[in-house]
Amino acid sequence: MRVNETRKRNVEKTFERCIEDYVRDASVLDIGCVAHDSDKRHDEAWLHELVVRTADDAVGVDILEDELEVLDDAGYDVVHGDAQALALEKTFDVIVIGELIEHLVDFDGLLQSIDDHLAESGKLVITTPNAMAVHWVALRLLDQEFVNTDHTCWFDATTLTQLLERYGFEPTEVTYVGDCRLTPEDPLQAGGWLCERLLPDRVGKSTLAVVATRSGE
Repeated sequence: MRVNETRKRNVEKTFERCIEDYVRDASVLDIGCVAHDSDKRHDEAWLHELVVRTADDAVGVDILEDELEVLDDAGYDVVHGDAQALALEKTFDVIVIGELIEHLVDFDGLLQSIDDHLAESGKLVITTPNAMAVHWVALRLLDQEFVNTDHTCWFDATTLTQLLERYGFEPTEVTYVGDCRLTPEDPLQAGGWLCERLLPDRVGKSTLAVVATRSGE
């Protein structure tokens, strides 16, 4: 459940800046393919649809069976599975994990699943809320509900890098993307927009994207 409906993640901007070039003409596994708001996937940008349009071959996996059935009926290549215990017996050029890692608890299972399904010299792309963004801190200080209530943790570039390195992955690119819009009727959005333009990206922008390969590749 997303409790701050006025602050939508800028999925399309994140895709264009951090994901599109990696998935173009590649075989892609999109882990967590169901849209956060599955009933709105026709009304706003949806990551899996953007991946499908760009990749040579794209498979989506998710744990939400009912939503997957709808996607399967619509012609998408989707599979039911737990990101923390996958066994698809196939490898992919690129694995995308968009706005999912902050929902999980078994990082050992997740990183093992990635290792099992990523081709040699493959790339892993992860996006997640940036824990260090001033926008989040301001909302906390104002006692505003602002985050998906299913989240279990927060990451910044340091903690996500540490996690990946412990499992044999080396981050090769770290990018920050801003989500806020200049909307005078919403002072928090306007304040966030201003922070994104005046502050360093690591504290000003709300989305963190990390690209990684296996260490030594």
